[in-house]
Amino acid sequence: MTNEQLIYLFQQGDRQALDTVIEQNKGIVYKLANKFYVEGTNSIDKEDLEQEGFIGLIVAAERYDFNNPNKAKFITYAIHWIYHKINRFINQKNTNGEISVYTPINEDDTTLLDTLEDDKNSYENIENKIYYEELRKELNEVINEYITLREREVLKLHYGWDNSQPMTLQEIGEVFNVASSSITKIKSKAIRKIRSSPWGRKRINEKYKENLSSLEYNVESWIQADSFEKKFKDWLA
Repeated sequence: MTNEQLIYLFQQGDRQALDTVIEQNKGIVYKLANKFYVEGTNSIDKEDLEQEGFIGLIVAAERYDFNNPNKAKFITYAIHWIYHKINRFINQKNTNGEISVYTPINEDDTTLLDTLEDDKNSYENIENKIYYEELRKELNEVINEYITLREREVLKLHYGWDNSQPMTLQEIGEVFNVASSSITKIKSKAIRKIRSSPWGRKRINEKYKENLSSLEYNVESWIQADSFEKKFKDWLA
């Protein structure tokens, strides 16, 4: 049975279905936990990270929304929660009692580093935050309309959508059991679709107008996939 079929049964009260989901996806949990674990460099046990990963997997099973018309595959949704639980566990584990600049200091996961950087130029940072939040909302609508579910999943995993840890193309390929070259093609095709959408063209045009006074500016370079991809990554940040 697929993950989605099992999750549906679990949400209907079949606890055994959850056991099967855990068994089918334990390899992903081990793989993601291993990304955070470096032997001999801290006091965190790999088993603790794996346990947090399984907690994330269970949370994903409980919260997966079948009524969402733009829902991702369960494994994509689960990866977000697995990363989230492992990352929060590491941030909360502090052997020296010191506060890391990367440790979340409130419920929305704002870090001390975020706060320190905001103090440097708070007005500009607030403006930028609002601007990028609006862009992100627009981008989410474009993604749902113009690219396929698989393309959407690849982009979100690769760029760390929703504060997830970004994954390499090879890692994504392992999740979907395909070659990394196939994932590269999927990602490139998705970027091209977004770039050529009305929204993408509008953003390209805005960038062109912003730089009309610069003789060094070449709009064609910004339209190129690599440049657009960099902006795409910025918008997801």
